[in-house]
Amino acid sequence: MTAQRSEQALFAGTYTDGRAGGIFELAFNEEAGSLRIVREAGKAPNPSFVAQRGRHLYAAHELDDRSYLAAYAIEGDGSLVCRGACSSPADAGTCFVAVHPDGRCLYGANYQSGSVGLCLLASDGNPRGGLPSVRHAGGGPNRERQSAPHVHSASFVPGTDLLAVVDLGCDTVTLYRAGTAGALDMPPAEVVRVPGGSGPRMLAFHPRLPVAALADELANDVLLFRFDRTGLNWERIGRLELPTARGDASRSGRAVLAAHPAFSPDGSRLYVSVRGSDRIALFDIDGSGSASARADYPSGGRGPRHISLSPAGDRLAVANQDSDEVVLFALTANGRPIEETRIAVPRPSCVAWER
Repeated sequence: MTAQRSEQALFAGTYTDGRAGGIFELAFNEEAGSLRIVREAGKAPNPSFVAQRGRHLYAAHELDDRSYLAAYAIEGDGSLVCRGACSSPADAGTCFVAVHPDGRCLYGANYQSGSVGLCLLASDGNPRGGLPSVRHAGGGPNRERQSAPHVHSASFVPGTDLLAVVDLGCDTVTLYRAGTAGALDMPPAEVVRVPGGSGPRMLAFHPRLPVAALADELANDVLLFRFDRTGLNWERIGRLELPTARGDASRSGRAVLAAHPAFSPDGSRLYVSVRGSDRIALFDIDGSGSASARADYPSGGRGPRHISLSPAGDRLAVANQDSDEVVLFALTANGRPIEETRIAVPRPSCVAWER
């Protein structure tokens, strides 16, 4: 069974931790307002993050001792066929994958080892071998979480060959230039430092403006930056506070941690998921890139690790890891999320609309 033409396909990465599962293909029927599981499309351990380019889905398989980056071909019926993989260092803990804009290389964020892994891709999108990883050094003031580097994500600055590597352990965003062969040039082009103990986690780039939103996990905030047309010279232009725990969430004693930021396709809004308070924060973005808080809303579950806006910008998918479900929200004309449907998915860590 495949996603029908009247349906939109989504892929959900999960933490399997030895249980059955892997990458799930979901289908959303707009007319019925329903989600269904089409198949467990890629049965492999801990595909904690996925990213699509063309007819390939790339996954970071996050394991304590044998992480790897894998390439899956998206077949005509929507099924996934593994076309190869690149192993990460033994201590890597690869939790994120990014694809070079021209498809020449994969970059893995290795949380445990504090490094960036590289996997060369052939012209057909399949892996053809690894490159030496780039390791960070240092730490931050939070002894529990920042005793060493912890690279959490890596994203290309739009329109450039600059890879922005976010290190939760070192409180930095390091900008590396990717060379013609895919390797990262040294020394870095720029190192952006954030306040000590912030624990930066994820970046989102505005679709039109030279503006980036950085979610700080430990500080539970978002920092806004503006950069020049070359992608360099980052300047902090704002700080956004995120919702803390309330009610039952407050009494649970769970840490409140910023998780994932996402701009709407038209750039007029910024959504940020927050674990612990289990909320989705909504900010309005003006023509200069400045933000103002609008409101925050329940995530529909516990532990909203990742969020993703549909290509049309009219739906928001939320991976509620701790309550084992993907929740889909319809967005009103002014961007307010209204729960539309949900489906049980074991420990979802990432959700990506097929594009």
